[in-house]
Amino acid sequence: MSKAGAAFSVRFLRNGDQIVVTRDILHADGSGAALFQIVDTVTGSVAPKWTVEANQPIIQLGVRSSAGFTATIQEVRWAFDGTDLIFPTISADSWTAATNDSRFQAKIAGNYWCLKIVGNIAGVSQVANKQINYSVDYLSNAMADTVTGGVDVLIQAAGSNSHTLQITTNRVELQVDDPDTTSVNESQATLTAVSYYGTSPVTIGQSGYTLQWYQDGVAISGATSSTLLVTRDMVEGGSLFVCKLSKDGTVVAQDSQRIADIADEYQITFTPTNAGANWVGIGHNATYNLGLTKNGSAYAGTVTYNWQVYNALGEAKGSGGSGSTVTVTADECICGSGDNAYYSDADVLVTADIQ
Repeated sequence: MSKAGAAFSVRFLRNGDQIVVTRDILHADGSGAALFQIVDTVTGSVAPKWTVEANQPIIQLGVRSSAGFTATIQEVRWAFDGTDLIFPTISADSWTAATNDSRFQAKIAGNYWCLKIVGNIAGVSQVANKQINYSVDYLSNAMADTVTGGVDVLIQAAGSNSHTLQITTNRVELQVDDPDTTSVNESQATLTAVSYYGTSPVTIGQSGYTLQWYQDGVAISGATSSTLLVTRDMVEGGSLFVCKLSKDGTVVAQDSQRIADIADEYQITFTPTNAGANWVGIGHNATYNLGLTKNGSAYAGTVTYNWQVYNALGEAKGSGGSGSTVTVTADECICGSGDNAYYSDADVLVTADIQ
C-alpha cells in the first residue's frame, strides 16, 4: 500500500483542468515575509514597520494548470479593504504606485504579478484585520477565464503581555529543481518563525523562550530553531507545518503553513462541488470532491481518503473525517476565543491510502 498527501487552503467569505493560483509572500531579497503588523494602541508604535524598505512584503501571484498546460496571467486587478486599487499602468520596468492609495505598488516580474505594501496599515485606529483581494485573468490551453481570491492582512493590538508568532516562507510549492532555468532551489522551502512580545522581537533561547516545529501534528525531532528547511523528501504531496512559541514551558503563540510538492507521482485533486461551494462564510459551507492522479492521469485503483481541517493557527478543528468529500464550515475557520476571536482561511490536510 502506498500513501499520498495534499494540503490546500479554503477561502473564507471550477472544467476538467484545475487552475491553481500560486501565492507567495516575499521580501525584495526573495526571503519569506508575512502579512501581519502589531500596533501598540497607547504609543502608536507599529512592528514591523512597512515604511522600512527591507520589511516591505510583496504578494506574488502565479497560475499553474494541474493538467500540465501552459498557463499565463493576462491581467490582475487588486483591491484593499473593499476598494479597488487604481494603477495607471503595471509593467515590468518599475514599481507603479496606486493613484488612490500610495501604500501600494504593483509590478510584473516575469510570469508573476506582484503587489508591494510600502506603508503601514496598522494604526491606533486601525486594529482590525484587513483584506487584499485579487481578480486574475488567465489563459490556459486556449481558454481564457478569471479566478478570484484574497489574503488577510493580520493586525493585532499589542498589550504589554501579548505574544505573536508568524511563519514566513520563500515558497509554498516544491518541485523538481531545474538549475538550467533558475538560480534558486525550487525543491526546498525555508520556513522562518517571527515572534514578538508586544512590539518587541523575541529572541529564541533567551528569557525562557523556546520553539518547537510540528509536521502534520507530530513534533519534528530537534526542530527548535527559528528556521526549518523543508525538502521534497519530507513532503508526500502536501503537509501542514506548525510552529509553537513557548515561554517558560507554556505555549503562548503559534502559527501554521502548508507546503505542497507538485512534482510527486501521486497528486490529490480537490474540486468544488459547484461554483458556489469553494468558499466559507457565516451560514455557507465549502464542499470539495477529492480525486487522485498518477503522473497526471486519473488513478483507477482503490483509494481511501482521510482528512482534517485546521484553522489559520494550525489548530485541528473537529474530529476530521474520511471519504472523498470534504466539507468546511465557518466554525472551523475561527481563530482564538471570546473577544479576540476572528475568522480566517482554513487549511485541509488530506491523506490517501492507495491499493
